[in-house]
Amino acid sequence: MAIGTKVLTFGGSKVGTVGENKLMGWDIYLQAKNFISVANITDPTQITAINYLVKELVDNNLIGKFNFIYPMVGGDATKHSYNLIDTGLYRLTFNGGWTHSANGATPNGANAWGNTNCNAQILGNTNNVHLSYYSRTDTAPGYAISMGVNIGGLPTLALRIKEAIDGRAYAFFANSVTNQPFFNSVTGTTLFMANTTSPTSRQLIRNGIVLNQNTVNEVYSAPNGNIYIGAYNLNGTAAAFDNKQCAFASGGQGLTSGEITIFNNIVQQYQTKLGRNV
Repeated sequence: MAIGTKVLTFGGSKVGTVGENKLMGWDIYLQAKNFISVANITDPTQITAINYLVKELVDNNLIGKFNFIYPMVGGDATKHSYNLIDTGLYRLTFNGGWTHSANGATPNGANAWGNTNCNAQILGNTNNVHLSYYSRTDTAPGYAISMGVNIGGLPTLALRIKEAIDGRAYAFFANSVTNQPFFNSVTGTTLFMANTTSPTSRQLIRNGIVLNQNTVNEVYSAPNGNIYIGAYNLNGTAAAFDNKQCAFASGGQGLTSGEITIFNNIVQQYQTKLGRNV
């Protein structure tokens, strides 16, 4: 591994490169040890999976792309609430009817939502942002949004995995109601992403494959509100409740096509190690 090529961050601040930290004896996988300790993860299989997740994100120079990752490991609301990137930031607050298990966190589709306590503007106010949600259940509860925020009608940042009318999935990076990628009759399981890297690239992604991409020039401006999961934040109130079991969720910078493939493979292997991949 080349010295000084991979920048590591913690809590949004640079803490050095892989090479620098190795030379100085620092722990380059500090997120894993911190998460395991703070979230009180004691199961050996779960510890192995978290160590794998962080190691692969660091070694592939992806860890700095994320503001929050919720690994949904540990089986209860407290453990599921912690942010892998920094356990002291953007901890999930669960509200309403959730069911927590070794397979993840399941909202009831009626009144359940989780507040990431992360304002969408923290992820970025330009076309350089992503959301991801690993769904383990192919449900379609009506007008449901798996995660996101909408303030003042527009702008919007949101990911819809599947709804009942036509099985349509959407990625929203909207200052207008048009020009947002969607896909009909999608299977609502595995890792979904809403991803944008430029004003002419807004992508809806499933299992590392771009289902649809809109290239009309439209500058995204982030809404000024916290991102919710299991529903979305509509002017400060939870709305469009979903019921898909969440085994992983993330938000951060937009990913390139190569990074999307690597990230998807990492998350799939993480789920496989936990015996809950779909």
